[in-house]
Amino acid sequence: MASNIPLLMISHGESLEKHSIYDMSEKLLRKLDIPTLRGKKVLGSSYGWLILVEPIDSEDDYDSNCCLFNPTTNDIIELPNLIDWIDYNQCILTKPPTEPDCYVFFSGLEQSFCRIGDKEYVTRTEEQQYEEEQENGCLGYEHLFAIGSFQGQIYGYMDPDKFVAIHIVGNTIEFSQIPMAEHWVIPYSSEDGFIYDIWLIESAQSDGEPLIVQKVVNVDDDREELVDFKVFRFDINEMECTELNNIEPNSIYYTNKVDNNLYIFDLEDRSTSSILQFDDDVAANKPIMTCWIENQIF
Repeated sequence: MASNIPLLMISHGESLEKHSIYDMSEKLLRKLDIPTLRGKKVLGSSYGWLILVEPIDSEDDYDSNCCLFNPTTNDIIELPNLIDWIDYNQCILTKPPTEPDCYVFFSGLEQSFCRIGDKEYVTRTEEQQYEEEQENGCLGYEHLFAIGSFQGQIYGYMDPDKFVAIHIVGNTIEFSQIPMAEHWVIPYSSEDGFIYDIWLIESAQSDGEPLIVQKVVNVDDDREELVDFKVFRFDINEMECTELNNIEPNSIYYTNKVDNNLYIFDLEDRSTSSILQFDDDVAANKPIMTCWIENQIF
């Protein structure tokens, strides 16, 4: 496998006091003993830094401690407390946090951002999104499914068929729709009983082109069953989306939300196999949270 394959970060224990990483290239699960990680969940990594958030532990808690952590240098950059109950599922940095005017951008049902050094976040709530749509007739209330950063620009995918460039201007988030060469919609139906997750990721190939990955699952009785994966190439220059039947190395690695074990999906023959089932030490210490992080961090 290529050396730039991401690592799987596994946080577990009643207070997320334990952390491990799985290196797919070496097929090695390694436990970490790093005090800064204890009691934190990892929301992602950018430019060699981890985004850490302390989960709320009671209904009385409103926000959570939040910071950036560089495991190589042990440097910590404090961030404003985050309203954790919003359940952000993605976070990116617009540039290395040691450079001027770096923003940290959290995305979920709502979006929050701040510039490194600010004392609080600017949050774009669901109510504000609805008001924007009603007052301005602009992109607004459509759900922002996924975000990604490519060639210094933040992009997003909005339900049901809008690709947008995302700009932070002062205390506002501006979305500009990217006109596609031909009208295109990721195929799905909200009435078929399936759940669809969507990601914008960068191709591991040298051109680093954006890929759209759609995961289709069926969740029933606390059991998550994979139905299918679809992968699309998003050509920024030609403004086209094309479904891919083959990618290098033609495999998709993923975890599910029920057991968090690691699986591999072969895009060519549409088969699924398990490559990592957690041992008793991990499985018995729930909750378990997993997150893909940059390979060079550890």
